Amino acid sequence: MLGMAGRVLIGLLIVFIAVLGVGGGVALITEGVDGRTAVADGPAGTLTPTGRQCGKESCSWIGTFTSDDRKTTRRDVELRDDQTVRRSDPTPAKIPDVRLHDGDPPVAYSTDYSPVPKIAGGVALIVVCLTVAVLLVLRVRRERKSRP
Repeated sequence: MLGMAGRVLIGLLIVFIAVLGVGGGVALITEGVDGRTAVADGPAGTLTPTGRQCGKESCSWIGTFTSDDRKTTRRDVELRDDQTVRRSDPTPAKIPDVRLHDGDPPVAYSTDYSPVPKIAGGVALIVVCLTVAVLLVLRVRRERKSRP
């Protein structure tokens, strides 16, 4: 049987799981849609890497994007693509065939970028987290009804 403190804790857990799922899922879906839009309609150009940004498992190139027509130049652009970049990989002079999503911050996508994993992951995260939150709500309600 849950006491008042237990119900409050589970209530906070339900809110946390729902917010995490919706927020994280929307962020993943947005990244996928932005990538798809950039590959379809963004200005084509070249990324000249000036460094890399590394996480626990892989890195991504950061550099200057220059459009093929030289009308658009953006600095500190992160490249998102399907290739794994390691800390020990040599820095390429230029990375051709990228498309720019001119957001804040600007992000470049390689033409082989697939938005499907990000969009599917975002939808899955939302569904799983909201399912867990609903199951917890049902558990708390069932607990209340079974009390004498």
